[in-house]
Order: sequence, then structure tokens, then C-alpha cells
Amino acid sequence: MTDEELLEQYEPVLRFAHSERFFPMDATRYLERCVLFPSGPQGVLELVTHLDKPLTERIGKLKSGQFFLRYVNDPLADADAWVWWGALSLIGLAAGWLFDGLTGVGIAFGLAALAAVVVFLSASPIRLRFVPAALAALIFIVLEILPVWFFLKTYDGLSIAVEYAVLLPVYLLALFYLSVRTMKFIFDHIIPEAPGVVMDMLSLATEKIAREAYQQYARALAEDSSPVYYGRVVRETDAEGRRWTILQYHYFYAFNDWRLAANGINHHEGDWELIAVYLRDETPYAMLLSQHGVGALELWEDVRRAADKKGQATMHPVVYVALGSHANYSRPEVIRSPALYKPGLLQRLLYWLDGLIHYIFLLINPSQKARQIALKELAHSGNVLAGDAFIHLRDEADHYVVSLPMEIATGDGLRVGCQGDNPREGVLKSSSYLKRDKSDRPVTRPSVREWRRVMLDPEPEWVQYKGLWGVKSPLGDESGPPGPKWDRPLEHQPTRPRKRWARPLEWLAELEALKNHKA
Repeated sequence: MTDEELLEQYEPVLRFAHSERFFPMDATRYLERCVLFPSGPQGVLELVTHLDKPLTERIGKLKSGQFFLRYVNDPLADADAWVWWGALSLIGLAAGWLFDGLTGVGIAFGLAALAAVVVFLSASPIRLRFVPAALAALIFIVLEILPVWFFLKTYDGLSIAVEYAVLLPVYLLALFYLSVRTMKFIFDHIIPEAPGVVMDMLSLATEKIAREAYQQYARALAEDSSPVYYGRVVRETDAEGRRWTILQYHYFYAFNDWRLAANGINHHEGDWELIAVYLRDETPYAMLLSQHGVGALELWEDVRRAADKKGQATMHPVVYVALGSHANYSRPEVIRSPALYKPGLLQRLLYWLDGLIHYIFLLINPSQKARQIALKELAHSGNVLAGDAFIHLRDEADHYVVSLPMEIATGDGLRVGCQGDNPREGVLKSSSYLKRDKSDRPVTRPSVREWRRVMLDPEPEWVQYKGLWGVKSPLGDESGPPGPKWDRPLEHQPTRPRKRWARPLEWLAELEALKNHKA
């Protein structure tokens, strides 16, 4: 049996969540839309000497890891809007001068400034829904400062006693009540996912970039609608003389929109994932799944396998892909936790702060029931400094008040791979865990349901590219990933091959030890 036939025999079936926007694609289609940037002096030098060919041809010739790719790269996308703004502003200033002199110029200038803010916000990568919240906060700051001059003055017919003993307390109580009501509305409807708002302000892969990446990916689907995986077969012999055949299925996604899709911990351009089937002495032994930089192992006897049209089990494992993050799971999973991704210390701190803020607003809520819930939570948890102190906190409508990141590997959306007897595979309903605006968001899916297989033997030139497959961000979790062959490039160190690529038996042993430890 050839390597290609062997890969086809054990080809995984991937089940996606209903609102997933990105699917495994041809990596060269991604490269065609990318711009390459250097991230260090050696990268600058190499880039200057390799400008004669298209990116898809020269990327594999770069020796350094000091590069990154940018998929969404159109900084002048709103240039036309600025041209129109400039022209109309000049016309307005001229008209203001003709009709009302300096007063007219002042009015025209104010309108031009307001229009500039609107154009900037439309082009800004920061979430637009953050703006109403900021404006509301500004209004209440003004309202709190406004009475200072009023209460410092004296008025005929109004005694100081009435002013300070009656009017001031009434004003402060009314202001406090309106502030709490308004902030509750903001937290419930405008910025219900405060950690995501903060991360968008720090990130180079914002919610706006995620939406633009989806639109660009949808256009790529119109040109090539085939889901793609990159197949590789590795043969090794262990210390006991057992022969191993490792079937690797590499999947590339144009974008990881986990935060936008499921309030996850990160966004980043590009996403390489892997499923590997391990045969020991030609007998299936285990399936290894990539999950957030580590991985998981499932022994073959526990693997769910697709059934053919006659209902007979095939050798095709069924894998559930998490919404946005594209982590792979062996069965339907829904996980809600601040610790889904251990290196994300900043993110976990933000989720805890979000919980603390919501908790404080429950304590001072106009609703007596909400205050009782907050007091009961304090008595129950005892330690508000714990990272999971507010995980189970619910409001008076019995909704979770902290929007923790979720892994939604429900499998109720697109299914790619062996098309057979599907109902027995098992799915969950993602709309039971997501708000409607997330579960019903527009999605463009591949029209093809079967895999297009691309062999990595011989290796395409782009496999040798050691840089990042996405933007390099000051936040490591927001940077694009390295390619399927290479570890993440480090400063002043040579880039090394990934363990799962160069030493797959070591990766197996590592995940076996992790599985045994959990057991």
C-alpha cells in the first residue's frame, strides 16, 4: 500500500461547530494574499536580496526565522473616505466663511472634526461598541463635575441649608442611581465581554481584523472551495524494535477568531493544527490531537470512527474541532474556564477583573435579589482573590455574569471527510452555549465535503519557511504560529524542528505520560 493510500484509509472526519467561519484551506492560497515583513536585522537583509519572485516561490528560500506574514494588509482601505472628508471639509470651511465669517468657519470646523472622528472609528481596529461605553462614562464624569460650580455659588431666595442639606444629597442619590443603571446596561448589552475589549485594545489581531480576514477567506473560497489537508508518513523503530508508522494530517486555517467566536483567550492570523494516527507493527495504536500547543492522546480502541453508508465502522476517526480556536477533540466537548490556556496569565487576570467588576455591580445593584446573590457568593467562595472565584456567579435571571472563554467543540456544523452514516457520531447544540449573535452569525462554508490531499513528500518549498504564519504581536499569544515543521523562532537561537515533526515518538511518549498522570 502506498503512503497516499495509507493516509486515505485513516483519513479523519472533521466536525465543526455551526458558526465556524474558517476551514482547512490550501496554504498557497493564503500566501498569495499575504505580505511578508522582516522581524529582525537578518530578516531585513534577506528580504532585500529576495525581491525578484512572488512570495509563494521565494518564501522557502529564506534561511532566517526573522519574518512574519500579514494576511489582512490594506492600511489604506479607507483612503477614499479620507479624500472625500478632506474635500468636503474644505468646501464647508469656504462656505462657512462666505455665509457667516469666523462663526461659520468655527461651525464648519466642528462638523469636520466630528466627521473625522466617525471616519477614524470606521477604520479603527478597536471595537466600535467600546465607543458608546466610553461616551457614557465621559457624560457621567461631566455630570459629577458639573455641580461643583453650582454648589459653590449662592442664590437669592435659596438658603445654604437647603442647598447643601436637601439639593446636594438628592442630586448625588439620583446621580448614583442613574450611574448604576447605566453601567449595568453597558455591561449587559454594550460590552458584555470586557476582557475581549481590553485584549482588542492591546492586540494586533482585533475583532475588526478578524471580520476582514473572514471576508478575505470567503473570497478565497469562491476561487477554491476544497477543504485541504497536508499528508505526511513517518516510519520509525523504537528501542524495543517495534515498527511505527505515523500518519500525519496537517491542517491550515487562515485565522483563529476564538475571542470573537466564543469569547476565547486569543486571536491570531494563521493556524496550523495536526491529527496523527500511530500504527504499531501495522496495527492502529493511538490518535494524537493538537490542542493549544500541547496535545491530547486517545487510544485507538476509544476512538470514535465514522460509519459507511451501510452502517459499518470504517477506519476514519471522527474529530471535533473547537469553534474559533481549532483545537481538536475526540468527542463533543464544551468547556467553560479561565484556565483553558495556561500561558495566558494576562488574559486570566482580565477575566478575574471582569468577574470582580460584575460582582461589585451586583453588590450595589438596585435589585435586592441581585445584592442577595452577591452576598451569598461572598459567603460561599470566601476568597475573592482566587482565579476561579467568580466562575459560578449568576445574576437574578440565572445567567452567568462572567463571560469566560469557551471551547465549543460541538460538531453541529460542517462535516468534512468520509460521508456515511452520520447520526450515530454524536453532536451537541452550540446555540445552547452561545448568545444568538454568535451562534447565528453569517458563515461561508466550502461547498465540497471531501478532502483534497496534498502530500508533503517531497516537501513544498514553503515548508522550509521558519518565520510566523501571521502578524508578530507584542502579546505572544496573539502572534501567528510557526509552520508545521518548525518551532517558534526565538531571539539569538537557531530555529529547531517541532518535536511532533522530527521526533514523533517523543511526542507520543510525552502525551502518554500526561494521560497516565491525569488517570
